[in-house]
Amino acid sequence: MTEKYDDSLESLAGDIRAMGADLRFNTGVQLLNTGLLLDKYIDMRVRRYSLNRSRLDVMHTLIIHGGTLKPTDLSKMLFRSKQTLTGIIDGLERDGLVKRELAGKDRRTRKVIITRKGLDSIRANLPRTLEISNSAMPALSEEETQTLRTTLRMIRKHLLSQTKNFAK
Repeated sequence: MTEKYDDSLESLAGDIRAMGADLRFNTGVQLLNTGLLLDKYIDMRVRRYSLNRSRLDVMHTLIIHGGTLKPTDLSKMLFRSKQTLTGIIDGLERDGLVKRELAGKDRRTRKVIITRKGLDSIRANLPRTLEISNSAMPALSEEETQTLRTTLRMIRKHLLSQTKNFAK
Protein backbone atom coordinates (compact mmCIF):
# COMPACT_ATOMS: atom_id res chain seq x y z
CA MET A 1 0.00 0.00 0.00
CA THR A 2 2.81 2.44 0.82
CA GLU A 3 4.44 1.72 -2.55
CA LYS A 4 1.28 2.73 -4.47
CA TYR A 5 1.02 5.87 -2.34
CA ASP A 6 4.65 6.80 -3.05
CA ASP A 7 4.18 6.24 -6.81
CA SER A 8 1.02 8.34 -6.79
CA LEU A 9 2.76 11.08 -4.80
CA GLU A 10 5.76 11.13 -7.18
CA SER A 11 3.48 11.19 -10.21
CA LEU A 12 1.42 14.06 -8.85
CA ALA A 13 4.58 15.97 -7.85
CA GLY A 14 5.83 15.60 -11.43
CA ASP A 15 2.53 16.93 -12.78
CA ILE A 16 2.70 19.93 -10.47
CA ARG A 17 6.31 20.67 -11.50
CA ALA A 18 5.30 20.49 -15.18
CA MET A 19 2.39 22.84 -14.52
CA GLY A 20 4.79 25.27 -12.80
CA ALA A 21 6.73 25.49 -16.03
CA ASP A 22 3.70 27.02 -17.75
CA LEU A 23 4.44 30.76 -17.66
CA ARG A 24 0.82 31.85 -17.11
CA PHE A 25 0.38 29.49 -14.17
CA ASN A 26 3.73 30.45 -12.72
CA THR A 27 3.04 34.19 -13.11
CA GLY A 28 -0.40 33.83 -11.54
CA VAL A 29 1.02 31.97 -8.56
CA GLN A 30 3.78 34.57 -8.20
CA LEU A 31 1.21 37.37 -8.28
CA LEU A 32 -0.93 35.57 -5.69
CA ASN A 33 2.06 34.98 -3.41
CA THR A 34 3.17 38.61 -3.81
CA GLY A 35 -0.33 39.81 -2.92
CA LEU A 36 -0.45 37.59 0.16
CA LEU A 37 2.98 38.78 1.25
CA LEU A 38 1.99 42.43 0.69
CA ASP A 39 -1.17 41.84 2.74
CA LYS A 40 0.87 40.37 5.61
CA TYR A 41 3.49 43.15 5.41
CA ILE A 42 0.90 45.94 5.60
CA ASP A 43 -0.97 44.22 8.44
CA MET A 44 2.30 43.89 10.37
CA ARG A 45 3.22 47.54 9.80
CA VAL A 46 -0.18 49.03 10.71
CA ARG A 47 -0.25 47.02 13.96
CA ARG A 48 2.93 48.84 15.06
CA TYR A 49 0.78 51.97 15.21
CA SER A 50 -2.09 50.16 16.96
CA LEU A 51 -4.12 50.36 13.76
CA ASN A 52 -6.17 47.70 12.02
CA ARG A 53 -6.15 47.49 8.23
CA SER A 54 -9.70 46.12 7.96
CA ARG A 55 -11.02 49.03 9.99
CA LEU A 56 -8.97 51.49 7.90
CA ASP A 57 -10.30 49.90 4.70
CA VAL A 58 -13.91 50.41 5.86
CA MET A 59 -13.34 54.03 6.89
CA HIS A 60 -11.36 54.90 3.74
CA THR A 61 -14.09 53.38 1.58
CA LEU A 62 -16.79 55.32 3.41
CA ILE A 63 -14.87 58.58 2.97
CA ILE A 64 -14.19 57.98 -0.73
CA HIS A 65 -17.89 57.28 -1.32
CA GLY A 66 -19.28 60.36 0.41
CA GLY A 67 -19.24 59.14 4.02
CA THR A 68 -22.27 56.84 3.83
CA LEU A 69 -22.82 53.34 2.44
CA LYS A 70 -25.04 50.34 3.03
CA PRO A 71 -23.24 47.39 4.66
CA THR A 72 -24.03 45.26 1.59
CA ASP A 73 -22.27 47.76 -0.67
CA LEU A 74 -19.27 47.91 1.66
CA SER A 75 -19.13 44.12 1.68
CA LYS A 76 -18.99 43.98 -2.12
CA MET A 77 -16.45 46.79 -2.44
CA LEU A 78 -14.08 45.30 0.14
CA PHE A 79 -14.55 41.65 -0.86
CA ARG A 80 -15.52 40.77 2.70
CA SER A 81 -18.34 38.54 3.88
CA LYS A 82 -21.33 40.24 5.49
CA GLN A 83 -20.53 38.51 8.78
CA THR A 84 -16.91 39.73 8.77
CA LEU A 85 -17.98 43.24 7.86
CA THR A 86 -20.60 43.28 10.63
CA GLY A 87 -17.90 42.53 13.19
CA ILE A 88 -15.66 45.30 11.85
CA ILE A 89 -18.53 47.81 11.83
CA ASP A 90 -19.54 46.78 15.36
CA GLY A 91 -16.03 47.62 16.59
CA LEU A 92 -15.91 50.92 14.71
CA GLU A 93 -19.31 51.87 16.09
CA ARG A 94 -18.29 50.90 19.63
CA ASP A 95 -15.29 53.26 19.27
CA GLY A 96 -17.48 56.07 17.90
CA LEU A 97 -15.77 56.07 14.48
CA VAL A 98 -18.93 55.18 12.54
CA LYS A 99 -22.64 55.04 13.28
CA ARG A 100 -25.53 53.09 11.82
CA GLU A 101 -28.80 54.68 10.81
CA LEU A 102 -31.95 53.50 9.11
CA ALA A 103 -31.87 53.88 5.34
CA GLY A 104 -35.28 55.17 4.32
CA LYS A 105 -38.54 53.71 5.59
CA ASP A 106 -37.46 50.07 5.46
CA ARG A 107 -36.51 49.26 9.05
CA ARG A 108 -34.35 46.34 7.89
CA THR A 109 -32.05 48.44 5.73
CA ARG A 110 -29.33 50.40 7.45
CA LYS A 111 -26.52 52.64 6.32
CA VAL A 112 -23.09 53.10 7.84
CA ILE A 113 -21.91 56.68 8.30
CA ILE A 114 -18.43 57.83 9.25
CA THR A 115 -18.44 60.18 12.23
CA ARG A 116 -16.39 63.32 12.88
CA LYS A 117 -14.23 61.22 15.24
CA GLY A 118 -13.69 58.72 12.38
CA LEU A 119 -12.68 61.49 9.98
CA ASP A 120 -10.27 62.94 12.55
CA SER A 121 -8.76 59.49 13.15
CA ILE A 122 -8.14 58.93 9.44
CA ARG A 123 -6.71 62.43 9.01
CA ALA A 124 -4.33 61.88 11.95
CA ASN A 125 -3.17 58.52 10.59
CA LEU A 126 -2.93 59.45 6.91
CA PRO A 127 0.84 60.19 7.03
CA ARG A 128 1.47 56.76 8.60
CA THR A 129 -0.76 55.08 6.04
CA LEU A 130 1.12 56.73 3.18
CA GLU A 131 4.51 55.85 4.71
CA ILE A 132 3.49 52.19 5.10
CA SER A 133 2.13 52.02 1.57
CA ASN A 134 5.24 53.63 0.09
CA SER A 135 7.59 51.42 2.10
CA ALA A 136 5.93 48.31 0.66
CA MET A 137 6.91 49.14 -2.91
CA PRO A 138 10.42 48.81 -4.30
CA ALA A 139 12.07 51.78 -5.96
CA LEU A 140 10.60 51.43 -9.44
CA SER A 141 11.16 53.93 -12.21
CA GLU A 142 8.18 56.01 -13.35
CA GLU A 143 7.92 53.86 -16.48
CA GLU A 144 8.05 50.60 -14.50
CA THR A 145 5.43 51.90 -12.07
CA GLN A 146 3.10 52.90 -14.92
CA THR A 147 3.57 49.51 -16.64
CA LEU A 148 2.83 47.70 -13.37
CA ARG A 149 -0.30 49.79 -12.74
CA THR A 150 -1.57 49.17 -16.28
CA THR A 151 -0.93 45.43 -16.00
CA LEU A 152 -2.59 45.16 -12.59
CA ARG A 153 -5.61 47.14 -13.85
CA MET A 154 -5.97 44.70 -16.76
CA ILE A 155 -5.75 41.70 -14.41
CA ARG A 156 -8.32 43.21 -12.01
CA LYS A 157 -10.70 43.99 -14.87
CA HIS A 158 -10.39 40.43 -16.18
CA LEU A 159 -10.86 38.87 -12.73
CA LEU A 160 -13.86 41.07 -11.93
CA SER A 161 -15.53 40.03 -15.19
CA GLN A 162 -14.82 36.38 -14.38
CA THR A 163 -16.09 36.76 -10.81
CA LYS A 164 -19.37 38.22 -12.07
CA ASN A 165 -19.79 35.16 -14.32
CA PHE A 166 -19.41 32.84 -11.31
CA ALA A 167 -21.92 34.82 -9.24
CA LYS A 168 -24.69 34.14 -11.79
